[in-house]
Amino acid sequence: MDVKLENRNIWITGASFGIGLELSKALLAKNNKLVVTARSRSVLEQLQSDYPEQVTVLCCDLADEDSAGKLKADLAMSCSHLDTVILNAGICEYVDLDDLDISLVDRVTQTNYLGFVRSLYAAIPMLRNSSNLPHIVGVSSASAYVGLPRAQAYGASKAAMRHFLQSLRLDIFSEGIDVSIVYPGFVDTRLTRANDFEMPFQLTTQQAVERIIKGVEKRKKEIAFPKRLIWPLRIMSMLPAAVYTELGQKMVRQN
Repeated sequence: MDVKLENRNIWITGASFGIGLELSKALLAKNNKLVVTARSRSVLEQLQSDYPEQVTVLCCDLADEDSAGKLKADLAMSCSHLDTVILNAGICEYVDLDDLDISLVDRVTQTNYLGFVRSLYAAIPMLRNSSNLPHIVGVSSASAYVGLPRAQAYGASKAAMRHFLQSLRLDIFSEGIDVSIVYPGFVDTRLTRANDFEMPFQLTTQQAVERIIKGVEKRKKEIAFPKRLIWPLRIMSMLPAAVYTELGQKMVRQN
């Protein structure tokens, strides 16, 4: 069953740049009312200035361990209910095993996984107030499928997010709340421009947003793209460990 992303109350985290910002713009053009969240206020306020009747700004650092209660209260004050939540906030840092930085792993985990859980804590009561086919959309990553070089922190946080959403889908199904997981490959954003390695089959943010919106409207449980990248990763995840390890060595950066 298709459910058009039009005239809905939608909350988007990580809305100040990249996929989150482009999603916000696309959904505003479809006459949705948005609550937009990020740490930085300036871009969000520009969205609010451009769409004063459609945008509510809710700034929050989701990595803050004490943010959950205030986030829940502020979200409840911003609107009466939510029809869709798109949990997109995230950071990417890569591990250097020659100087393993525990604080790096903590930063990535606090934002990508625990920040996502804090968002769900705030969102689920608001989704339960919806009478318009409520929907949770979590933006994970293609790296959630299989371990990749230097992705011990980022990949693990996205895999944890995937596991949480798969479990949540089972527990919340009887309430009529759908759960979709998005697995983007490489997308041209501020984060990926800092990468120092080749990124095959890279998409523009507009291309990614088109795929996400199409998949969300079809209520697909998994929205993975581009297929040219996703299928090899899925196949690798099913290989015997010895074969996967041998193939994976070809991806390890040589110093």
